[in-house]
Amino acid sequence: MSKHRLLELDALRGVAAFCVVLYHYIYRYDEIYSHPEMSVAWIQVAEFGVQLFFMISGFVIFWTLNRTQRPLDFIVSRFSRLYPVYWAALFVTFAVVSLFGLPGREVALTEAIMNVLMFHEYLLVPHVDGVYWTLTVELTFYFWMFTLYLTSRLDSVESYSLVIIFFSVLHSLGVLDIPAPIYKILLMRDLPMFLAGICFYRLMSDGGDKRRIMLTLCLTLLSSLAIYSWREFCIFAGFYAVFFLATSNRLPILSVRPLVALGAISYSLYLVHQNIGYVIINYTYQLGINPILGIIAAVLVSIAIASVLTKYVEKPSLARIRSAYRQSEQMQKMARKLSFSFGR
Repeated sequence: MSKHRLLELDALRGVAAFCVVLYHYIYRYDEIYSHPEMSVAWIQVAEFGVQLFFMISGFVIFWTLNRTQRPLDFIVSRFSRLYPVYWAALFVTFAVVSLFGLPGREVALTEAIMNVLMFHEYLLVPHVDGVYWTLTVELTFYFWMFTLYLTSRLDSVESYSLVIIFFSVLHSLGVLDIPAPIYKILLMRDLPMFLAGICFYRLMSDGGDKRRIMLTLCLTLLSSLAIYSWREFCIFAGFYAVFFLATSNRLPILSVRPLVALGAISYSLYLVHQNIGYVIINYTYQLGINPILGIIAAVLVSIAIASVLTKYVEKPSLARIRSAYRQSEQMQKMARKLSFSFGR
């Protein structure tokens, strides 16, 4: 897989993150607190940036597992990528909301501490920031993929996933009633997007029967008619087209510097933007400032915080953890060699 292609995927992740930011600051804010004199319906489609995230995750995680030699390699890779900057973002968000207040979205300190796990939603603990629900979905996807890897069934991921998607469609059509916990832990709503990302990886890496992969892609898209609606089906069809162009190096616009930069901070931006942005927009209303300026200020502040977290937390911690892991591996190899030598 070329670095250029991964750069375009990262830029696409940045676009998805920015779409979600705009959705939260305009449409979602209006639902929670109200933008009295602002038209918001036009931006509602941006909420599906989350589904684009899931497609990218499907692609990247399957690619990662296919070049993973040992289980611990994957665990260290995901931990170093996700957790350190998440903890920093959690602390910053909790501090800002606690200091300035945000009606209806404040949590207790004990609940904030439980958020450290990242799968706190399964423990019925409220989120420090609403966007964290997607992290639970991501971790659940990682768990199932890692399980397939450990059991040497990774190549059967399409078959298992299609069975689950089939039952999800039956549930959505009212033919079958699946309990909410099972529906959630099997990712029955979001699995088609993850699987689509996996299929795009298979297509781009020349792995597997292309006709079977294309059929699987079509089935994942068609399932959205039942699981979502015609509207979402059309949106996701657009995502599939964009994703195909991006992963086949046919979308050069994703290589422009602003989008590459946005992609570099996309994870941190996603983690810190929502509640901190709401605090800023609330204050602009209290001060009688045009809410458009408040939204712009919220975007700029969130990008600034995300840039700092990326530079001083995400990248350094990722490098240090992975470097320490490599060094420990080398020490273990040396110890085994010495043990073998003395054993002789």
